[in-house]
Amino acid sequence: MFPSMRHPSRHVWDFWYYFDSASKLFHIFYLNADEILVSSDKHHFASCVGHATTSDFIRMDWGNDRDYRVLTALPNHWANTSIWSGDIIKVSNGFLLFYTSRNREQDDGMTQNIGIAYSSSISTSSWQLSSLRIEPGFDYLPKNLQGDLSTHAWRDPFIFRENNQIYMLLSAKSTQDPIGRNGVIGCLRLKDRNFREWEYLQPIAQPSCYSEMEVPQLYKDPQGNYELVFSSWAKNDFSPFTRKSGGFQGLTASNLKDFSNQQPHVLMSEKSGLYACRIIPEMDGEIVGFDIQDGGIRRSGVRTNFQEVDRNFTDFTFEM
Repeated sequence: MFPSMRHPSRHVWDFWYYFDSASKLFHIFYLNADEILVSSDKHHFASCVGHATTSDFIRMDWGNDRDYRVLTALPNHWANTSIWSGDIIKVSNGFLLFYTSRNREQDDGMTQNIGIAYSSSISTSSWQLSSLRIEPGFDYLPKNLQGDLSTHAWRDPFIFRENNQIYMLLSAKSTQDPIGRNGVIGCLRLKDRNFREWEYLQPIAQPSCYSEMEVPQLYKDPQGNYELVFSSWAKNDFSPFTRKSGGFQGLTASNLKDFSNQQPHVLMSEKSGLYACRIIPEMDGEIVGFDIQDGGIRRSGVRTNFQEVDRNFTDFTFEM
């Protein structure tokens, strides 16, 4: 078993990354909080984003004593609570860090929104939060419902390109499915050149058997099919095809419109000890996730050979 890359002083869980092909370094962005909060499950409500680098997902350079908090909530911003999972992309004049947060004044304080932070350098110790706020709408649940099995979901953005269009996937909940079975993977399409205006589309996957479908990502398998992956805790997995195993799962389809007609399959169950996994195409599609038991980030040794979809955005320029 590979060792967990544990921070010397912080509890670490969900992560995302940008790979610098020139330096062969993975720039890791990770959620973290004080370890003392984990036993009471309060770490989710005190999380910020840190930055680290690794070349192999075995040894991690955690940086200096400021690098564990390169993106934090701000009291005078709509993102005035904890920061949750996001994505990182490169544009012509820098980098965009998509993230999830909440406004304590909105609804019950649990309604999630997507924001963007900008930096001209990926190694900065502080990102500029734009005013952009992408709220849930259309056929997506706008806020918590009484009796639901899990909290409101409008989080975990993943950005990609297809046929010269830019899309965002995210963990969401549908207004069309029964409570407790309404977890979907939402889909938005960019309408402008500055990542500010988005068109709400139908869910890209709506299997009606999950309470949550977290941390969605899209890849290509060796046969050229699309692989839509996501995570679900076993307690939120009611699929008749997965034996309620939870964990890291996938849907395979030949086109982006056919995922809801496919049966989910388990790539790595919750019992593997990893969650919120990601595929690393630069490492033969190996599965890497956060260590459920101890925190930190750990390789699985399982290689999928999945490849990256189009994530080149260097023809775009971002303006604050």
